[in-house]
Amino acid sequence: MKKIKQLLVITIHILMLVSCLGEAKEKFNKAKEGVSNATTFVKEAKKVESRIEELKNATPLTNDQLKEWLPKSLGDLERTGFKVGQAGMYQVNSVEGTYKKTDSKQIFNVMLIDGAGPTGSMMTTGYGMFGNMEMETEDEYKHLQTVTVEGIKAQQTFKKKANNTQLMFAYKERFLITINATDMNVDETWEMAQKLELEELVKLTE
Repeated sequence: MKKIKQLLVITIHILMLVSCLGEAKEKFNKAKEGVSNATTFVKEAKKVESRIEELKNATPLTNDQLKEWLPKSLGDLERTGFKVGQAGMYQVNSVEGTYKKTDSKQIFNVMLIDGAGPTGSMMTTGYGMFGNMEMETEDEYKHLQTVTVEGIKAQQTFKKKANNTQLMFAYKERFLITINATDMNVDETWEMAQKLELEELVKLTE
């Protein structure tokens, strides 16, 4: 539940930014009509608005469908637990799975939320914008950066001393995914993430 609350905080901040950008867009239209930068800005704003409307009218996958999709194993990691519908109080459907490797400290946890529907559409848009922000910060403890791996653009955080990795991204501009990997470096985490068969989720929406 803590992870979902963190996601909502991020979404609220992003949506506040979108609101501010909307006001700025109007000012750009009036003050800099015809300027290329303003035109690009307007296009991005319209894209966000269009995506929200599209997802708002989409039918979310059921919790049973999400549970059925959740893999029972990922490589040599076995699923040791799952949670379905934990985000129901926020009017979105979700599934969470925990995977562990025998005789190892490695733990792979994935939380997925379907961003379709009125609430989910706003969360997805905010999550997507957050994921698309180009950023990078590093200190002796962690390295956070925007990366693109196999076509997926994500916010990646690696905690150096603990050897823990977190990935946050919106898959196909709809499914919100947060991965927390314990005792797994960046490459190991992405390797497991690519075993999730996320494309199967897209097929379920067709």
